[in-house]
Amino acid sequence: MPGRGIVRVAITSLCAVSLACASGQGAVTSPSPANAQGKSGKPGGDKPTPTKTITELTKSSAKYAGLFTIYQDTVTGALQMVVKKDQIGKEFIYWSVTDEGALPAGSFRGAFGPNKVFVVRKNFNKIEFVTQNTSFYFNPDSPLSRASDANISPGLLASIEIASTDTATGEYLIKANDLFLTETLRQVKPSPRPGPAASTSFKLGTLSKDKTHVVSVKSYPLNTDVVVEYVYVNPAPTNGGGPEITDARNVSLKIQHTFIEMPDNDYQARFADPRVGYFTDQVTDLTSTSVTPWRDQVHRWNLVKKNPGAAMSDPVEPITWWIENTTPVELRPAIREGALRWNKAFETAGFTNAVVVKEQPDTATWDAGDLRYNVLRWTASPNPPFGGYGPSFVNPRTGQILGADVMLEFIFVTNRLQQSELFEYAGQALNMPEDDSDQYACTAQAYMQQQAAFGASV
Repeated sequence: MPGRGIVRVAITSLCAVSLACASGQGAVTSPSPANAQGKSGKPGGDKPTPTKTITELTKSSAKYAGLFTIYQDTVTGALQMVVKKDQIGKEFIYWSVTDEGALPAGSFRGAFGPNKVFVVRKNFNKIEFVTQNTSFYFNPDSPLSRASDANISPGLLASIEIASTDTATGEYLIKANDLFLTETLRQVKPSPRPGPAASTSFKLGTLSKDKTHVVSVKSYPLNTDVVVEYVYVNPAPTNGGGPEITDARNVSLKIQHTFIEMPDNDYQARFADPRVGYFTDQVTDLTSTSVTPWRDQVHRWNLVKKNPGAAMSDPVEPITWWIENTTPVELRPAIREGALRWNKAFETAGFTNAVVVKEQPDTATWDAGDLRYNVLRWTASPNPPFGGYGPSFVNPRTGQILGADVMLEFIFVTNRLQQSELFEYAGQALNMPEDDSDQYACTAQAYMQQQAAFGASV
């Protein structure tokens, strides 16, 4: 066909011109004087602006050295974070906790958020934070393990452009405001509940970029903490949320984000046994031929005997609980005694003095958000969601408990009614049916308190 010949000639000519350009032949190798000067009219043309060094970009910032070094601008409060070359491709643990909340807004002080495994990746000129799926196991000896990522979606949380690179130290600097001052790391604003009351229920407004800010930054060798006050704005709310919401147009929640070094120790995961009650992480073995291919890992402390050969031994590192300085003084002896009674349970496992209880001084500079401390905390909330709440967070890869707190509400040790007006909202104090089937819900004490209050009233 004639058309093919024309196309062949055109392609041949184009290739010839391209090769001539690549080899330095032809008239195109001698630019005109105007082109030689460049757009600015000066010899050599425009020069690219040199990239500023990490030192230059952080010269007006306070430095918080640690697992992930954080720089905070002393004028604007903006955050920048350093990622080291040897951290690329490594797994870390993300954990979050509510520092200050409001029950109508779906959160409360001491509420643990999700803890998950994430990997830091470098993708060309960007640093990525990607959560990993820990719900499945593949036997490395099985050929199927080569397809372990098939049809399992990781979560790309953030992809942030590298602001500067230090080739000598192998460090990358990224701007971190979009990582911490948004809901990138975790969902803070709860999803609306479906149902007939959805249109009239209390709702958080839109996250305010101007009002949301960093409260504090702390960084240690094994963890980095950033506390953020999220402010949600709703100029015309239809529901005020209750007396604990000071201004429904502007609602604040303080959330602590924590990055944790993946533990590197001799801890051995223990698989769940239905005959024994444990909290667990559900894991399914996708390479097993069993009808029940479960490898659920129990949550437990890493207790190791000082004297492995002895029938009874103190642990190398006991489980240490701190009575928070918010605890009423008259209740502290009972709290200490109740916590220490758990030593009887650990004695059956061959441990003596497994549990230690200390008191937080009034002058302490640390708080319960510091994962180095397990804290027995007290609050007196206007509308408490519970009498006691005992969350813990674990290494999702092994089930090892890395930290725990206990939240206790003062109302549940008094004779005050939980609801000042019993029929203000029908069924307000009742548990939803799913609460009784939640594997992490313990409602026995709540029912006992209600029964005791009823008995006292009649």
